[in-house]
Amino acid sequence: MKRGSLVSLFIYLIVAAIVIFLTVMLFRALVPEPPQPEVERARAAIARARDHRSEVYSPKIYREAQNNYDSAMTAWRNENERYILFRDYERVITFAAIAQKKADEATRNTITRSNNLKANLGSEINRMREEMQSFEKIFLSMPLPKDIKNKHAKGKLLLREAEIDLAKENYVNGNVKITEANEYISVAYVLARKKLEDYYLHYSDWQEWATSTINESRRNGSYVILVEKIPGLCHLYHGGKKKYTFEAEFGSNWLGDKKSRGDMATPEGKYVITKKLSGSSTKYHKALMIDYPNKIDMQEFNERIRNGQLPADASIGDMIEIHGDGGKGANWTQGCVALRNADMDLLFKYASKGTPVTIIGSTLTLEEFFSSSEK
Repeated sequence: MKRGSLVSLFIYLIVAAIVIFLTVMLFRALVPEPPQPEVERARAAIARARDHRSEVYSPKIYREAQNNYDSAMTAWRNENERYILFRDYERVITFAAIAQKKADEATRNTITRSNNLKANLGSEINRMREEMQSFEKIFLSMPLPKDIKNKHAKGKLLLREAEIDLAKENYVNGNVKITEANEYISVAYVLARKKLEDYYLHYSDWQEWATSTINESRRNGSYVILVEKIPGLCHLYHGGKKKYTFEAEFGSNWLGDKKSRGDMATPEGKYVITKKLSGSSTKYHKALMIDYPNKIDMQEFNERIRNGQLPADASIGDMIEIHGDGGKGANWTQGCVALRNADMDLLFKYASKGTPVTIIGSTLTLEEFFSSSEK
């Protein structure tokens, strides 16, 4: 091959290479850049929002972010199906930018809302626990209808579940449950408080009975027994001064006066001891029988029969005692007053036939009782 032909071929190859290079570079310049960075930033922002549980705390904004991300991916796939030089990723980039913006907004909103829900949940739990601490003991001891007790039990269960949600950072569910718990417990407490308020309508009578009984002890220098149901206490006075105080338990239907046999209520009024029982003469450790029903009890019983408040064949009941075998931590008797055996021994020692026994609802006002319960 001639030298001139080789030079021409070489030049041709160089020119061809340059043309190909320039063609490739021009092609690359004309091919749009895939929107990988924009889509990746959107994906990362959505992942951060999801880590903060934005689907729970900011569901609307989170869904908008996710929908825009899905739209970006769909647009990208559609563009990739077109001839490479005709692809346009502007819609993909726009959707990805909106998705990133919404995801970041969802994260910020979630952090704020989560902190608010956490604070509210913790505050409501503490408030309810404080309310229950002040009223729970008396509520549980009250003879209330089953539906009220069930509401209270349901409320306590929901409160416990709300506490678990707080520990697990499930603040939305926790706030729902604490709201429901508050409704159940509040309804139960309102009904219970109303029952107590109705019971306390007799407070002036209780005060009169207690005062006259203590004054009698002061005048005569004698022993008297004063029993109050709220709180459950039995006091022994001598010469007008309180000598001993014992914890007392009553009939299971203790809130109110006894109306008839079998109502499981402990009578209220002014009585005297009629018998001292010990050994084989009583099934309890020791017992002091009182003169229930007295004349006033009989009058009230007959009036209830006449008014139709009691059936015509009702009977008034009897055999009411202050006796031992108490200390069970609940009101369990059929209407008697129960003391611990050691306390019964002491009371039995000082009491005698004819010793006055006055049984009242309370020496405390209702407000004083609630205040004392909170301490």
